[in-house]
Amino acid sequence: MKRSTRVLRLLMVGALVMGAAACGDDDEDPKSSETTTGGTGEAPEEGEPITLAANPWTGSMVNAQVAKVVLEAELGTEVTISEVDENVTWEGLDDGSIDAVLEVWPSGHAEDYATYIDDKGSVVDIGKLGPSAKIGWYIPKAVADEYPALTTWEGFADDELASMFKTAESGDLGQFLMGDPSYVSYDEQIIANLELPLKFVVAGSEAGLLTAIQDADANGTPLLLQFWQPHWLHSKVELVEVELPEVTDECLASAEAGDGLYACDYPVDELYKAASAGLEAKNTAAFDFLSKFQLTTDQQNEIAAMIDGDEMDPAEAAQTWVDANADVVAAWL
Repeated sequence: MKRSTRVLRLLMVGALVMGAAACGDDDEDPKSSETTTGGTGEAPEEGEPITLAANPWTGSMVNAQVAKVVLEAELGTEVTISEVDENVTWEGLDDGSIDAVLEVWPSGHAEDYATYIDDKGSVVDIGKLGPSAKIGWYIPKAVADEYPALTTWEGFADDELASMFKTAESGDLGQFLMGDPSYVSYDEQIIANLELPLKFVVAGSEAGLLTAIQDADANGTPLLLQFWQPHWLHSKVELVEVELPEVTDECLASAEAGDGLYACDYPVDELYKAASAGLEAKNTAAFDFLSKFQLTTDQQNEIAAMIDGDEMDPAEAAQTWVDANADVVAAWL
């Protein structure tokens, strides 16, 4: 979802172990827990511990936490969740320090796919996650209704219309708001290559984007930002996607080459999962489970809303959902 020539690479991988909370009491051994997840209910055999990546957006954390709940309760596999940016994730998959990531947005990772999966073979594609997804530019529906010219990028070429989006951070230019600085993003290139009077501003996190959207919705203020589908907030706040130039082969080639010339919309992404090539030998049961693991858009949004909307701990939200969806879980086992 988020690569450009300006992508900031994190120099250290932060690992977060969120094990006990996924099953309740901090002192409870997940391998002896009586919590059922739709499997056999028998004590699982132990598998070698694994590490799953969770990238800095809620959907990625949802996938990792749900997988952790089931792997620990049903397969006896201890899971560490490593919160890491999506670029460092590929380095971890390559060297085996990360065993799998369960949500890759292909539009930002063609080069990584070619390098690590096609050429080196150190990473393997383990199938689709489920949702079809898309990144784009968005404005509040109230703004689109009042200024329909802003539903297409040409509207932002108008200095007067673009100036409506000015903030203290953007100065004399309209503000374009981005989330986490580690996200793969072509927005800065799109702004420059389409010669739009906009300034690229980073909110710092997905949470920062959500706050900005909710504030703009409540106050009726203009906001232009990068956002994406699927996301649970679309069911709460009406946003309109801004039409950008059609995706071309030239833009796709530019994205893969990283030459800074990207000037198109984002393509539709079929989200997929990737694993270290060593995972199958390390823990065959975990590899098979993760290959079968899928969530629909609605399922992922439901769990994400528990976390972002209801402020539930991610491990608790995952456990709650797993307990209520034994039939779905059984299909993964």
